[in-house]
Amino acid sequence: MRRYEILLIAHADLSDDDLNELIERYNNIITNSKGTIIKVDKWGTRKLAYEIKKQSKGTYVLTDFVGKSDIVPELERNFKIDDKILKFLTVLKDDDFDLQELEKEKQADIPPETIIPPLNISVESAKEGSIEGESAEDTKGVKE
Repeated sequence: MRRYEILLIAHADLSDDDLNELIERYNNIITNSKGTIIKVDKWGTRKLAYEIKKQSKGTYVLTDFVGKSDIVPELERNFKIDDKILKFLTVLKDDDFDLQELEKEKQADIPPETIIPPLNISVESAKEGSIEGESAEDTKGVKE
């Protein structure tokens, strides 16, 4: 199985219900083809860099999924037919993806901000304002 990302730009004037219906239709194509949807991210409406089909704004939706390679041509065929889709881009993220790796990712889903490397600071040196290996004299010329 392969891991893909599809970024599509839909008309900006679609209501939330229409946009959810559109997303659900394409997610059903993925799941009916024995694919697994990892994440659907709605980025919202943004101004386009240039006009596409006489539209200056578009609603961005990113879909991350795992499936066989025959899913992509079917999705792209449907994107081309649908008038609500302005543009789309399909990216192959991983050639050989295992669903067990996805489970490991979900279990180890720790934000990078929470991982802080340990510091070698003793209580005495912290009170004195110096770090282990430095004396207070070594840090006198350093501005804080």
